Amino acid sequence: MGFAWAFSPRAVEIDASYVTRDDMTVTVSDDGMTRVRDVFVLSAPLDGTMSRVDVEPGDQVQVGETVISTIRPLLPPLLPARTTAQLESNVSSAEAALTAARADAERLRAEHNRLKRDLDRAKKLLVSATISQQAVDNAEAAEREGYLALRSSEAVIGVRRQQLAAARAALMPSETQNGSDTVTIIAPLSGQILAVDRESEGPIAQGTPIVEIGDLNSLECVADFLSEEAVRVKPGDPVMFTDWGGPPLPGRVRRVEPAGFTKVSALGIEEQRVNIIMDLNDPSARQNLGHGYRFVANIAVWEGTNRLVVPMSALFRDADGWAVFVVSKGRAEWRSVSVGHTNRTYAEILGGLTEGTRVVVHPPRQLERGAKVKIRTAPKANRAIDSAVTTSG
Repeated sequence: MGFAWAFSPRAVEIDASYVTRDDMTVTVSDDGMTRVRDVFVLSAPLDGTMSRVDVEPGDQVQVGETVISTIRPLLPPLLPARTTAQLESNVSSAEAALTAARADAERLRAEHNRLKRDLDRAKKLLVSATISQQAVDNAEAAEREGYLALRSSEAVIGVRRQQLAAARAALMPSETQNGSDTVTIIAPLSGQILAVDRESEGPIAQGTPIVEIGDLNSLECVADFLSEEAVRVKPGDPVMFTDWGGPPLPGRVRRVEPAGFTKVSALGIEEQRVNIIMDLNDPSARQNLGHGYRFVANIAVWEGTNRLVVPMSALFRDADGWAVFVVSKGRAEWRSVSVGHTNRTYAEILGGLTEGTRVVVHPPRQLERGAKVKIRTAPKANRAIDSAVTTSG
């Protein structure tokens, strides 16, 4: 009797749970960041020396009033002796050219006055029939040519003046070329300073970012999801923001961007990602958030009520399908099941099980069909469905 008991198969200790009916939510989750919808980067408008920035991150600025900094334009470089001599020669040449142009204009003006007198004399002689009409016409043509030549010489004088001015400007001392002028950088919009890219005084190149300005009241949330998960999301889907440092915050999907992009994961795997833009339902929650804060976005892509569910830990693969061990009369019975939606905690059962059936969770390796089982923990008949988990399938 004792010998038979010693070699008889012993019951396998198991954990068990019940098949229940409950509401179920399927979500997709990923990390994201908050951002101001419109960030304005204020850059240096010219090369020069910038004074120290007077604002700090978080400061409020008013459009057209708040002074960010000032920039003194760069002074021209000092000229070497050879260059100075060449520029002085250019000035002398320009002065001589201007003098020659003026002299030529005076000559042409005198010539034009003579031609005018000849024309007047010819017209008087024509009245007394002393000269012919042809002679008068020739005098008029000569006077017109003289007038046009005078106008051309006056235009040449203007060109020579500008050339002389340019030559003198090249020799102008550095301190007289806008050395005392400064450009004031004023906030172009009202909002908050998000970041100061350049704070200290010193030389600055045109286009260098100085500060970033934005309105925290326009805060939005963006997260990049795998493209195979993003196709399941549509505008208006509910979102729960978690892991940001406070209680979960509800929100809604506003837009799924139409274009994806390639991103390399931490494991070095190339993934196709899609940005999903979301908004917080409660605007007052933005008071605790800022630009660039991290969170986890849990988007509900499917919701069902009164669904037949079983813990995911009870399922295991059976060829291309799923199966569970059912506890029946103290033994483990193999049962193939049809599974619908799943999340990380629970699976929707479409067929193969009924409500109240006791199933094995985390079935041990030594468990076989028809094996005796001993329940180690009491099953819980009514477990809440975890609705804020990342899903698969």
